[in-house]
Amino acid sequence: MQIYLSTLTEVDYEESLNSIEANYDEQPEASWQEKALVKTLRKSDDYNYELEVIAKNEQNEVIGHIMLVEVSVISEEKTYTALTVASLSVKKELRNQGLGKALVQAVEERAKSEGYTTIIVDRETSYFTQLGYQVANEYDLYSKDEDVTQPLLVKFLWDNLTDQPSGQVKYPSIMR
Repeated sequence: MQIYLSTLTEVDYEESLNSIEANYDEQPEASWQEKALVKTLRKSDDYNYELEVIAKNEQNEVIGHIMLVEVSVISEEKTYTALTVASLSVKKELRNQGLGKALVQAVEERAKSEGYTTIIVDRETSYFTQLGYQVANEYDLYSKDEDVTQPLLVKFLWDNLTDQPSGQVKYPSIMR
């Protein structure tokens, strides 16, 4: 099966939302919440289409999706801009075949080329640990958000980051 990773276009908006909803078949409530979140984030002033990647099959059906959005990391000295995974979904029958990993790697490369240095994750921590994400509190990154129920993870996109973010992670109000 051929799989294509690409930037989301307006033509793909509705199909990608339906794909997100279908990919959460085991958690019906999470499916509509995730779909609504992505729909709302796309309308926000801070939306960056370069940080949203879809996977399509040979029939041009959306079978996977990932979206990153900006978060603030606030320390006593400085406020940094980082990214977080707002949504990641893969069609159920295609899971455990590397598609999610390919989506994550593709969006990491895009984030790096856009000048971002850091991605923070607060979901599916066992999965993201396998992709090189590390426990964030080891780097003095933390969240006081009550909605964050899993440990934060972080990945620095540059090997020699001279100004490494540290402090409290603040999510956009639209996400909470």
